[in-house]
Amino acid sequence: MKKYAIISIFITIIFVLAASPVFSQEENYTIGDLNAGADAFSSAIAKALPFYSTLGLNWSDAYIGQLLDVPPKFGVGLSFGAISMPAGSLNDLAKVLNFNLPSIKIGFPLPAYALEARVGGIFLPFDIGLKYGIVPENQLLDELLDFVNIRYQLMGADIRYAIITSKVMPIRLSVGLGFNRLEGGISKTLNMGQAFDFGINTLEVTDPNVGLLWETNTIEIKAQVSFPLVLITPYAGLGVSHAWSKAGYQVKSEVLVDGDPVTAEYIQELRELGLTGISGSGFERVIESTALNARLFGGISFNLLFIKLDLTAMYNVMDSSIGGSFGVRFQL
Repeated sequence: MKKYAIISIFITIIFVLAASPVFSQEENYTIGDLNAGADAFSSAIAKALPFYSTLGLNWSDAYIGQLLDVPPKFGVGLSFGAISMPAGSLNDLAKVLNFNLPSIKIGFPLPAYALEARVGGIFLPFDIGLKYGIVPENQLLDELLDFVNIRYQLMGADIRYAIITSKVMPIRLSVGLGFNRLEGGISKTLNMGQAFDFGINTLEVTDPNVGLLWETNTIEIKAQVSFPLVLITPYAGLGVSHAWSKAGYQVKSEVLVDGDPVTAEYIQELRELGLTGISGSGFERVIESTALNARLFGGISFNLLFIKLDLTAMYNVMDSSIGGSFGVRFQL
Protein backbone atom coordinates (compact mmCIF):
# COMPACT_ATOMS: atom_id res chain seq x y z
CA MET A 1 0.00 0.00 0.00
CA LYS A 2 2.98 2.34 0.32
CA LYS A 3 2.95 3.12 -3.38
CA TYR A 4 -0.50 4.66 -2.90
CA ALA A 5 0.43 6.55 0.26
CA ILE A 6 2.41 9.35 -1.43
CA ILE A 7 -0.38 9.82 -3.97
CA SER A 8 -2.95 9.81 -1.16
CA ILE A 9 -1.05 12.49 0.73
CA PHE A 10 -0.56 14.58 -2.42
CA ILE A 11 -4.27 14.64 -3.24
CA THR A 12 -5.31 15.09 0.39
CA ILE A 13 -3.01 18.10 0.89
CA ILE A 14 -4.56 19.85 -2.11
CA PHE A 15 -8.03 19.35 -0.63
CA VAL A 16 -6.88 20.44 2.83
CA LEU A 17 -5.25 23.62 1.53
CA ALA A 18 -8.56 24.57 -0.05
CA ALA A 19 -10.91 23.33 2.66
CA SER A 20 -10.29 23.71 6.36
CA PRO A 21 -13.26 23.30 8.69
CA VAL A 22 -14.33 25.92 11.21
CA PHE A 23 -15.37 25.02 14.72
CA SER A 24 -18.31 27.22 15.60
CA GLN A 25 -21.68 27.86 14.07
CA GLU A 26 -22.52 31.54 14.02
CA GLU A 27 -26.23 31.08 13.38
CA ASN A 28 -28.86 28.42 12.97
CA TYR A 29 -29.66 27.58 9.39
CA THR A 30 -32.85 25.98 8.14
CA ILE A 31 -33.52 22.80 6.21
CA GLY A 32 -34.42 25.14 3.35
CA ASP A 33 -30.91 26.62 3.47
CA LEU A 34 -29.46 23.11 3.28
CA ASN A 35 -31.67 22.22 0.33
CA ALA A 36 -30.88 25.43 -1.55
CA GLY A 37 -27.15 24.94 -0.99
CA ALA A 38 -27.28 21.30 -2.10
CA ASP A 39 -29.29 22.17 -5.22
CA ALA A 40 -26.86 24.92 -6.26
CA PHE A 41 -23.85 22.73 -5.53
CA SER A 42 -25.30 19.83 -7.52
CA SER A 43 -26.08 22.09 -10.47
CA ALA A 44 -22.56 23.53 -10.51
CA ILE A 45 -20.70 20.27 -10.04
CA ALA A 46 -22.85 18.56 -12.70
CA LYS A 47 -20.96 20.77 -15.18
CA ALA A 48 -17.60 20.19 -13.51
CA LEU A 49 -17.76 16.41 -13.04
CA PRO A 50 -17.70 15.39 -16.74
CA PHE A 51 -14.75 17.73 -17.21
CA TYR A 52 -13.06 16.35 -14.08
CA SER A 53 -13.49 12.75 -15.23
CA THR A 54 -11.63 13.39 -18.50
CA LEU A 55 -8.32 13.99 -16.72
CA GLY A 56 -5.95 11.22 -17.83
CA LEU A 57 -5.40 9.57 -21.22
CA ASN A 58 -4.84 12.98 -22.85
CA TRP A 59 -1.72 11.76 -24.66
CA SER A 60 0.02 14.03 -27.11
CA ASP A 61 -0.07 11.48 -29.94
CA ALA A 62 -3.45 11.47 -31.68
CA TYR A 63 -2.61 7.89 -32.71
CA ILE A 64 0.31 5.77 -31.49
CA GLY A 65 0.50 3.20 -34.29
CA GLN A 66 0.10 -0.55 -34.73
CA LEU A 67 0.76 -3.25 -32.16
CA LEU A 68 2.31 -5.40 -34.91
CA ASP A 69 4.78 -2.71 -35.94
CA VAL A 70 8.47 -3.17 -35.20
CA PRO A 71 8.87 -2.20 -32.44
CA PRO A 72 5.26 -2.78 -31.28
CA LYS A 73 3.45 0.42 -30.41
CA PHE A 74 2.31 0.71 -26.82
CA GLY A 75 2.88 2.88 -23.77
CA VAL A 76 2.43 3.00 -19.98
CA GLY A 77 2.60 5.98 -17.66
CA LEU A 78 1.29 8.11 -14.84
CA SER A 79 -0.44 11.49 -14.89
CA PHE A 80 -1.33 14.06 -12.23
CA GLY A 81 -3.73 16.94 -12.71
CA ALA A 82 -6.49 19.14 -11.38
CA ILE A 83 -9.47 21.15 -12.56
CA SER A 84 -11.03 24.21 -11.02
CA MET A 85 -14.71 24.23 -10.07
CA PRO A 86 -16.45 27.62 -9.66
CA ALA A 87 -16.45 28.13 -5.91
CA GLY A 88 -19.60 30.21 -5.40
CA SER A 89 -22.19 27.46 -4.93
CA LEU A 90 -19.69 25.23 -3.13
CA ASN A 91 -18.95 28.02 -0.66
CA ASP A 92 -22.67 28.54 0.01
CA LEU A 93 -23.25 24.88 0.88
CA ALA A 94 -19.99 24.60 2.82
CA LYS A 95 -20.94 27.62 4.94
CA VAL A 96 -24.20 25.98 5.99
CA LEU A 97 -22.31 22.75 6.79
CA ASN A 98 -19.58 24.67 8.67
CA PHE A 99 -16.71 24.17 6.24
CA ASN A 100 -14.51 27.21 5.72
CA LEU A 101 -13.47 27.42 2.06
CA PRO A 102 -11.04 30.30 1.33
CA SER A 103 -11.80 32.31 -1.79
CA ILE A 104 -9.68 31.15 -4.73
CA LYS A 105 -9.87 33.23 -7.92
CA ILE A 106 -9.58 30.30 -10.30
CA GLY A 107 -12.09 28.21 -8.32
CA PHE A 108 -11.98 25.24 -5.98
CA PRO A 109 -9.28 22.74 -7.06
CA LEU A 110 -10.28 19.11 -7.65
CA PRO A 111 -7.11 16.99 -8.01
CA ALA A 112 -6.72 13.68 -9.84
CA TYR A 113 -4.17 11.09 -10.83
CA ALA A 114 -4.27 8.00 -13.03
CA LEU A 115 -2.13 5.08 -14.06
CA GLU A 116 -2.39 4.86 -17.84
CA ALA A 117 -1.75 2.41 -20.65
CA ARG A 118 -2.33 2.53 -24.39
CA VAL A 119 -1.84 -0.16 -27.00
CA GLY A 120 -1.86 0.11 -30.78
CA GLY A 121 -4.45 -1.62 -32.91
CA ILE A 122 -4.11 -4.60 -35.23
CA PHE A 123 -4.53 -4.17 -39.02
CA LEU A 124 -6.84 -1.14 -38.71
CA PRO A 125 -5.43 2.26 -37.61
CA PHE A 126 -6.82 2.42 -34.08
CA ASP A 127 -5.51 2.37 -30.51
CA ILE A 128 -7.05 1.62 -27.12
CA GLY A 129 -6.34 3.38 -23.81
CA LEU A 130 -7.06 2.49 -20.16
CA LYS A 131 -6.70 4.56 -16.97
CA TYR A 132 -7.22 3.91 -13.28
CA GLY A 133 -6.60 5.86 -10.10
CA ILE A 134 -7.67 5.28 -6.50
CA VAL A 135 -6.86 6.64 -3.06
CA PRO A 136 -7.53 3.74 -0.67
CA GLU A 137 -7.62 4.08 3.08
CA ASN A 138 -4.29 3.03 4.52
CA GLN A 139 -2.45 3.17 7.81
CA LEU A 140 0.11 5.78 6.74
CA LEU A 141 -2.57 8.17 5.54
CA ASP A 142 -4.59 7.70 8.72
CA GLU A 143 -1.55 8.44 10.90
CA LEU A 144 -0.37 11.52 9.04
CA LEU A 145 -3.56 13.10 7.72
CA ASP A 146 -6.37 11.84 9.92
CA PHE A 147 -7.88 15.33 10.20
CA VAL A 148 -9.65 14.96 6.87
CA ASN A 149 -11.04 12.03 4.90
CA ILE A 150 -11.19 11.78 1.13
CA ARG A 151 -12.69 9.38 -1.38
CA TYR A 152 -11.31 9.18 -4.90
CA GLN A 153 -11.58 6.63 -7.67
CA LEU A 154 -11.18 7.30 -11.38
CA MET A 155 -11.37 4.76 -14.19
CA GLY A 156 -11.83 5.03 -17.91
CA ALA A 157 -11.15 3.67 -21.36
CA ASP A 158 -11.17 4.98 -24.91
CA ILE A 159 -10.75 3.82 -28.48
CA ARG A 160 -9.42 6.16 -31.18
CA TYR A 161 -9.46 5.70 -34.96
CA ALA A 162 -6.89 7.52 -37.07
CA ILE A 163 -8.25 9.46 -40.04
CA ILE A 164 -4.91 10.97 -41.08
CA THR A 165 -1.55 9.26 -40.52
CA SER A 166 0.62 11.07 -43.02
CA LYS A 167 4.14 9.75 -43.56
CA VAL A 168 5.03 12.81 -45.62
CA MET A 169 3.82 15.57 -43.32
CA PRO A 170 4.14 15.35 -39.50
CA ILE A 171 0.41 15.30 -38.76
CA ARG A 172 -2.05 12.80 -37.27
CA LEU A 173 -5.77 13.19 -36.79
CA SER A 174 -8.07 10.79 -34.93
CA VAL A 175 -11.62 10.54 -33.65
CA GLY A 176 -12.49 8.55 -30.55
CA LEU A 177 -15.07 7.34 -28.08
CA GLY A 178 -14.38 7.13 -24.35
CA PHE A 179 -16.04 6.16 -21.08
CA ASN A 180 -15.10 7.57 -17.66
CA ARG A 181 -16.31 6.84 -14.14
CA LEU A 182 -15.40 9.08 -11.21
CA GLU A 183 -16.30 8.84 -7.51
CA GLY A 184 -15.12 11.27 -4.87
CA GLY A 185 -15.77 13.31 -1.79
CA ILE A 186 -14.28 15.07 1.22
CA SER A 187 -15.44 14.82 4.83
CA LYS A 188 -14.47 15.90 8.31
CA THR A 189 -15.69 15.13 11.84
CA LEU A 190 -16.52 18.43 13.56
CA ASN A 191 -16.12 18.71 17.33
CA MET A 192 -19.24 20.78 17.76
CA GLY A 193 -23.00 20.65 17.54
CA GLN A 194 -25.15 21.88 14.66
CA ALA A 195 -28.80 22.86 14.46
CA PHE A 196 -31.16 23.33 11.51
CA ASP A 197 -34.65 24.79 11.94
CA PHE A 198 -37.74 23.43 10.22
CA GLY A 199 -41.07 24.99 11.09
CA ILE A 200 -41.23 25.39 14.88
CA ASN A 201 -38.83 22.48 15.40
CA THR A 202 -35.06 22.13 15.33
CA LEU A 203 -33.03 19.25 13.91
CA GLU A 204 -29.83 18.79 15.94
CA VAL A 205 -26.61 16.79 15.54
CA THR A 206 -23.59 16.46 17.84
CA ASP A 207 -19.96 16.07 16.65
CA PRO A 208 -21.16 15.19 13.15
CA ASN A 209 -19.09 13.78 10.32
CA VAL A 210 -19.92 16.20 7.52
CA GLY A 211 -19.06 15.52 3.91
CA LEU A 212 -19.52 16.54 0.30
CA LEU A 213 -19.78 13.68 -2.20
CA TRP A 214 -20.07 13.21 -5.94
CA GLU A 215 -19.94 10.62 -8.71
CA THR A 216 -20.38 10.59 -12.48
CA ASN A 217 -20.44 8.30 -15.50
CA THR A 218 -19.44 9.99 -18.74
CA ILE A 219 -19.47 9.04 -22.41
CA GLU A 220 -17.33 11.29 -24.60
CA ILE A 221 -16.82 11.69 -28.34
CA LYS A 222 -13.55 13.42 -29.13
CA ALA A 223 -11.29 14.49 -31.98
CA GLN A 224 -7.57 15.21 -31.73
CA VAL A 225 -4.80 16.44 -33.99
CA SER A 226 -1.09 16.13 -33.25
CA PHE A 227 2.13 17.11 -34.98
CA PRO A 228 4.81 14.50 -34.17
CA LEU A 229 8.18 16.20 -34.49
CA VAL A 230 11.51 14.78 -33.35
CA LEU A 231 11.83 16.46 -29.96
CA ILE A 232 8.32 17.77 -29.33
CA THR A 233 4.71 16.89 -30.21
CA PRO A 234 2.19 19.76 -30.08
CA TYR A 235 -1.46 18.68 -30.00
CA ALA A 236 -5.03 19.95 -29.63
CA GLY A 237 -8.46 18.43 -29.37
CA LEU A 238 -12.17 18.79 -28.69
CA GLY A 239 -14.42 16.54 -26.61
CA VAL A 240 -18.22 16.48 -26.30
CA SER A 241 -19.72 14.34 -23.56
CA HIS A 242 -22.93 13.28 -21.86
CA ALA A 243 -22.83 12.54 -18.13
CA TRP A 244 -25.04 10.94 -15.50
CA SER A 245 -24.06 12.40 -12.13
CA LYS A 246 -24.93 12.46 -8.43
CA ALA A 247 -23.81 15.10 -5.94
CA GLY A 248 -24.74 16.45 -2.54
CA TYR A 249 -23.89 16.35 1.14
CA GLN A 250 -24.03 13.78 3.93
CA VAL A 251 -24.14 14.23 7.72
CA LYS A 252 -23.43 11.23 9.97
CA SER A 253 -24.45 11.67 13.61
CA GLU A 254 -27.16 10.85 16.08
CA VAL A 255 -30.14 12.90 14.92
CA LEU A 256 -32.29 14.74 17.46
CA VAL A 257 -35.38 16.88 17.11
CA ASP A 258 -35.80 19.43 19.88
CA GLY A 259 -33.35 17.42 22.02
CA ASP A 260 -35.11 14.06 21.64
CA PRO A 261 -34.32 11.13 19.29
CA VAL A 262 -35.93 11.63 15.90
CA THR A 263 -39.23 9.79 15.52
CA ALA A 264 -40.80 8.11 12.48
CA GLU A 265 -43.20 11.05 12.13
CA TYR A 266 -40.38 13.59 12.00
CA ILE A 267 -38.42 11.38 9.59
CA GLN A 268 -41.38 11.38 7.22
CA GLU A 269 -41.79 15.16 7.55
CA LEU A 270 -38.10 15.78 6.85
CA ARG A 271 -38.20 13.52 3.82
CA GLU A 272 -41.11 15.55 2.51
CA LEU A 273 -39.02 18.69 3.11
CA GLY A 274 -36.33 17.34 0.76
CA LEU A 275 -33.82 15.27 2.73
CA THR A 276 -33.30 12.31 0.39
CA GLY A 277 -31.94 10.14 3.18
CA ILE A 278 -32.60 10.49 6.90
CA SER A 279 -32.58 8.10 9.86
CA GLY A 280 -31.61 8.18 13.50
CA SER A 281 -27.91 8.09 12.49
CA GLY A 282 -27.75 10.85 9.91
CA PHE A 283 -29.21 12.57 6.88
CA GLU A 284 -28.25 13.62 3.36
CA ARG A 285 -29.44 15.28 0.19
CA VAL A 286 -28.05 13.74 -2.99
CA ILE A 287 -29.35 14.93 -6.33
CA GLU A 288 -29.16 13.07 -9.64
CA SER A 289 -28.64 14.97 -12.89
CA THR A 290 -27.69 14.56 -16.52
CA ALA A 291 -25.71 17.10 -18.51
CA LEU A 292 -23.99 17.72 -21.81
CA ASN A 293 -20.46 19.03 -21.68
CA ALA A 294 -17.81 20.26 -24.09
CA ARG A 295 -14.11 20.79 -23.52
CA LEU A 296 -11.06 21.97 -25.40
CA PHE A 297 -7.67 20.47 -24.63
CA GLY A 298 -4.16 20.72 -25.94
CA GLY A 299 -0.53 21.01 -25.06
CA ILE A 300 2.89 19.67 -25.86
CA SER A 301 5.01 16.65 -25.08
CA PHE A 302 8.79 16.52 -24.86
CA ASN A 303 10.14 13.37 -26.51
CA LEU A 304 13.21 11.88 -24.80
CA LEU A 305 13.98 8.59 -26.57
CA PHE A 306 11.30 6.24 -25.18
CA ILE A 307 10.16 8.67 -22.45
CA LYS A 308 7.55 11.34 -23.07
CA LEU A 309 6.69 14.22 -20.75
CA ASP A 310 3.21 15.59 -21.39
CA LEU A 311 1.85 19.01 -20.43
CA THR A 312 -1.88 19.39 -21.05
CA ALA A 313 -4.22 22.36 -20.60
CA MET A 314 -8.02 21.97 -20.60
CA TYR A 315 -10.93 24.41 -20.87
CA ASN A 316 -14.55 23.64 -19.93
CA VAL A 317 -16.82 25.35 -22.45
CA MET A 318 -19.90 25.01 -20.19
CA ASP A 319 -18.69 26.99 -17.17
CA SER A 320 -15.32 28.47 -18.29
CA SER A 321 -13.38 26.46 -15.70
CA ILE A 322 -9.86 25.33 -16.47
CA GLY A 323 -7.71 22.29 -15.82
CA GLY A 324 -4.30 20.90 -16.47
CA SER A 325 -2.18 17.81 -16.09
CA PHE A 326 1.37 16.56 -16.22
CA GLY A 327 2.18 13.05 -17.39
CA VAL A 328 5.23 10.89 -17.80
CA ARG A 329 5.22 7.66 -19.78
CA PHE A 330 7.31 5.02 -21.46
CA GLN A 331 6.21 4.70 -25.09
CA LEU A 332 7.54 2.76 -28.08
